Amino acid sequence: MSMILTEEKDLERIRLAGSLAGQVLQLIFEAVQPGITTWELDEMAEKAIRDAGHIPTFKGYRGFPATVCTSVNEEVVHGIPNKKKVLKDGDIVSLDLGVSVRETVNGKPFNYIGDTAVTVAVGQVSPAIVKLLEATQKSLYDAIKICKAGTTLDEIGGAVEDVAKTGAYGLVREYGGHGIGPDYHEDPFICNYRTGSKTKLKPGMVIAIEPMFNLGGDGVRIKPDGWTVVTRDYRPSAHFEHSLLITQEGVEVLTKRPKEVVG
Repeated sequence: MSMILTEEKDLERIRLAGSLAGQVLQLIFEAVQPGITTWELDEMAEKAIRDAGHIPTFKGYRGFPATVCTSVNEEVVHGIPNKKKVLKDGDIVSLDLGVSVRETVNGKPFNYIGDTAVTVAVGQVSPAIVKLLEATQKSLYDAIKICKAGTTLDEIGGAVEDVAKTGAYGLVREYGGHGIGPDYHEDPFICNYRTGSKTKLKPGMVIAIEPMFNLGGDGVRIKPDGWTVVTRDYRPSAHFEHSLLITQEGVEVLTKRPKEVVG
């Protein structure tokens, strides 16, 4: 299950993990331009995380070979950085990364994790793509706004789904948000659509909300590499994510980027 954090020392560490994840994401966000490779973005992120004395969560997680999931155009999530994957004008790229602040508790490693993603336009993109990115980000922000102790998972999914329906976007259903614990992905799974779930958020919970909208249909599939998820109709997809700490009064956005205004 998601961690329930109440001790100040634990809150300090999860905030550190989230803050560093947001900073590193801002760093590679600003590095995106035509001509850069996804491999270069990954190297940049790994160096920044390790130079800060912490650990890239994704590298080696269930065998994933890199620090950042770099998903380009019709790739939805879990794209693998590649030296030959050169970003070009008109592309979009989802950058998804995690930072682990590791402590030893009772002789065993314990991870505090910040998990976050943003989809970035490369150079000039079409108005339809601009709207896709704006809508996906709005759905994340709308869901964040309603988070507090007592909010149900159905309400979170509904906030995301309503934005997708308004824009007539495909809504990825096979993947979604999740609790965050020392082993990274934890229950509850947080759908980006209504399910009727009455499961409620509790103070101290750490969760990630991550909507994925497609310019075409809902359908996705996994490529032969076993990781990269793509849209079935090869239309572009956008993905945004934040890690959140639930409080009695509301929510704390742990992974906010330094230049980001959440709202």
